[in-house]
Amino acid sequence: MLGAALVIRYLFDTLAPAADYEIRATVLTYTIVGACLGAGFAAAWRTQSIRAGVLTSSSASTIGALLSIAGTAVMLGIWHDPATRDAWRSSGGLDEAFIDVPVKVLALGITLGAVGAVLGKLAAKSLAAGAKRSA
Repeated sequence: MLGAALVIRYLFDTLAPAADYEIRATVLTYTIVGACLGAGFAAAWRTQSIRAGVLTSSSASTIGALLSIAGTAVMLGIWHDPATRDAWRSSGGLDEAFIDVPVKVLALGITLGAVGAVLGKLAAKSLAAGAKRSA
């Protein structure tokens, strides 16, 4: 999901450049935050292990970052005319697409995955304790 979100964003930036990228950046940010928190939460909920939640979110963000790099390279191979290269430059440039964003996605995956994992484990324990009291 993370890789697809990043590639779709790059595709929009390339084929339909905008004057203001704020809305696209906001949507992508919330998508990444939700996916990383959700991955950590779900894994920790199922396993009751914070480590599993962090590992799941870290793995998802690593795969997403790699897919983003691969997708960016494919798009650049297909659309590399001067107008497209100008659109890439105006939306952050190749450094952002190949280095900055993937590194940030990895950092967010680990950090938000840890937060989601703690919340998932707490929620699972809380519901288990409530179920024991009802029984």
